[in-house]
Amino acid sequence: MSRPPDRPEILDSDHLSARTREILTSRLLIPTVQPHTLSLQAYAVLDALLPVLIPLDEILPPGTDIAMTARIDTALSGPRDGWRFADLPPDAEAWESALLTLDDVAAEQHGLAFTHLAPDLRGTLLDGVMEGQIGLEREGRLTASQMKRWSGDLRGEVVDCIMSDPRIQQTLGISSSLTGGDTVFQGFTKVGSDSREPFEPKATAPLLQMAESSE
Repeated sequence: MSRPPDRPEILDSDHLSARTREILTSRLLIPTVQPHTLSLQAYAVLDALLPVLIPLDEILPPGTDIAMTARIDTALSGPRDGWRFADLPPDAEAWESALLTLDDVAAEQHGLAFTHLAPDLRGTLLDGVMEGQIGLEREGRLTASQMKRWSGDLRGEVVDCIMSDPRIQQTLGISSSLTGGDTVFQGFTKVGSDSREPFEPKATAPLLQMAESSE
């Protein structure tokens, strides 16, 4: 794995335990073997889908890459939470089938692979998946009802991946991990809705700054 240079300040806080710092720091590492779980085709579809689902350029500084596609792909082969919908196959198989279904539907409806579609068309297909309108009745693919189920897993996995990244936590001003170092539970003393401890990061996300400026 390679290490990006954008190390967030919260990782050097004395309110962070060594174990938590180790876990958060590991999320800065970019897997060098890609893909790890999905096929090349499915991996490419996922990579084209994620910016449409959540445009991180509204949250992170330009050029910041949290390697979301690679991290999700790797996570699909790791320990899972042991839960899935009864009408979906195991996670890795479900994701592979769902992404290939999306690619096949893109080709049938637009004559192009999903990766070659304009962002607005990708978004339209994704909306169709979430509404239970996109699916295929064939081996190795998911039906419309299965795709709708999977879209919930997709959103949950993406949110988990994003919110667990220390760069996201830094830019959104999230301080939930800063409860204390290794020898003492420091915790928080100011818990009001508009209060902030000196050690808490200040939100710097462009989206939040725009919201604050409009108030």
